[in-house]
Amino acid sequence: MNALLPRLDREQTRNLLDEARELTVEEIAERMPNKEVRTTSSALGGLEIGHDDLAALRAATVDLAGEHGYPGPGRELPRFDALCAREVHSRLGITPHEASEEAAWSHLTCSWLLDIAAWRWGGIGDSDRRFRGDVNRNTFRRLWWRAEVLGPGIDLTSLGEDELVNIMERPTVASNRRLARALAGQFLSRVEQGGDEGRMFLMREAGKWLVRLTPIIDFNSLDDIELNAVVRDVLDAAAGGGALSLTPTLVDSTGSSESVEPVPRTPFVEPRSESESQPPRNLVDLEEIFGVALGIARRTGRVTNSALREVAMIEAQDARRILQDLVERAELVRRGKAKGTYYVLPGEAEPEPDGAVVSNPPPGAGPVAPPAPSPRATAGTAVRRFLNRNRINRP
Repeated sequence: MNALLPRLDREQTRNLLDEARELTVEEIAERMPNKEVRTTSSALGGLEIGHDDLAALRAATVDLAGEHGYPGPGRELPRFDALCAREVHSRLGITPHEASEEAAWSHLTCSWLLDIAAWRWGGIGDSDRRFRGDVNRNTFRRLWWRAEVLGPGIDLTSLGEDELVNIMERPTVASNRRLARALAGQFLSRVEQGGDEGRMFLMREAGKWLVRLTPIIDFNSLDDIELNAVVRDVLDAAAGGGALSLTPTLVDSTGSSESVEPVPRTPFVEPRSESESQPPRNLVDLEEIFGVALGIARRTGRVTNSALREVAMIEAQDARRILQDLVERAELVRRGKAKGTYYVLPGEAEPEPDGAVVSNPPPGAGPVAPPAPSPRATAGTAVRRFLNRNRINRP
């Protein structure tokens, strides 16, 4: 039977982190496990993981961290992450549904493994995202999902942090386990055959290509041979900087095939030096999200904070900053107030206020169009229509 984890609410999570913020790793370890917290259980009911199982997980994690420098300065932390991912995944025995619960990871981290998380990140500091159950940042939640998505057949110790992030934080790839495993497996095979140079850039480009292909390829309909053939083509294009020639959907058992029409690609300029070989990840992601926001505005007539969050999978404050930056760059114009705020392209006509009616139209003017619905009423449906017609490349 699959186990359930106790839940820890956000208020207690904040209090525990505030109390531990100025403590050393050794001092935090003395408080582990914390049995004074008040936890809740899953509303669905089920068998909750017991104290002995959590104690065994803690002991195994402490031993593993000890092999990598705990409680002193960390050594080979990416390797620790890879091994810890397998340990946490195998010992918890939870389902993906349970692993989506923020409060469950907050309890595991703050009540049982807070010293390990603080050691891993050099202290708690001002940000709590590594310690509360944040979807992409919690120390152990992100490791569990790596082991879950990539499966036992992928050697996590052979993948770098940037490479894992480019798989796990691209929803198009991470949501399809077969695609994620094919990408990781084909990538590692290429590296083992001597393609180690520029490997992080190769993974970034391959991830972008797979996102671009989702409107024209149903990856779920491909068998293993076909899926691996497409991923190999993508890696070839990412490595060569040229057009992408896709293997036909139907591939015979020997793998022989004829090329189809190449997919155009932006020309690739060879980096001049090793220091320039990797564009800053935050800059690349920022420009991509700028494009997402402008794409929504062009196709639906407007873009809102909630629409950008839904499409780009970012948080509210990040979406707000993106939209503000685009206004400062004169690429968007802000309209509306408070919760009714939305953004349009420069030069877009100002709509009539909600409920406005034109009285006494001039002769021959024809029927009066009904007033435009409010931005809040149309934002969700407009984005859904846009997504159905045009899939956006998003990180």
